[in-house]
Amino acid sequence: MKCNRTIMKIEKNVDLRPYNTFGIKALASKLVKVERVEDLQDLAKKRELKSEDVLLMGGGSNMLLRNDVDGLVVLNEIPGIEIVEETSDEVFVKVGGGVVWHDFVMWAVGQNLGGVENLSLIPGSVGAAPMQNIGAYGVELKETFWKLEAVHRESGEIDTFNKEQCEFGYRSSVFKTSLRNQYVIARVYFRLQKSPQLNTSYGAIETELQEMGEEPSVRTVSQAVINIRQSKLPNPKEIG
Repeated sequence: MKCNRTIMKIEKNVDLRPYNTFGIKALASKLVKVERVEDLQDLAKKRELKSEDVLLMGGGSNMLLRNDVDGLVVLNEIPGIEIVEETSDEVFVKVGGGVVWHDFVMWAVGQNLGGVENLSLIPGSVGAAPMQNIGAYGVELKETFWKLEAVHRESGEIDTFNKEQCEFGYRSSVFKTSLRNQYVIARVYFRLQKSPQLNTSYGAIETELQEMGEEPSVRTVSQAVINIRQSKLPNPKEIG
């Protein structure tokens, strides 16, 4: 029996305002939405990912579009959050690169799994998070990172990178340095804690918890971080 597979559609002259948090009007001459790893491999085989004119986008929260984009815009929309392994202390989770980062954090909080609650409300996608080793309120992505799978833009091969191979630094990784523009991050794997070691010492988290009248937990620390971020930063849906 043949498996029906959605064929990628390359759209032309697409307004990028819905895809960047600054809400800047810029036209992409071509745009394709990638919803599976095989789509990335197909694009690589067709030499579509090799060109320097390719613009990879996730949540569009870390870029400022100055002009129209003449090349191909590739939107990473690979979905999915899946538990792949468990131990007595940890849960190992596979997350699609197109998942909204905050949605993943809220999933973890809902499961009472610790490790990413301090990273609540950071804009962007899961696939972009390892690029710069995102961090906030005393926690960095590398602390819960297990491994990732990335598609080589020229060969289409899927390569796996562990923490050491990612060479995480302060807001940096190998994908911003020696491997810049060579890979598309398709899936990221995390190690989350069943008995969370909460970090409330950074910034105003403890003060916020006291004002909320709550004891520290994965849920309350996440909410405290959300409250603090919302009090300091505008909602990008209202002010780009």
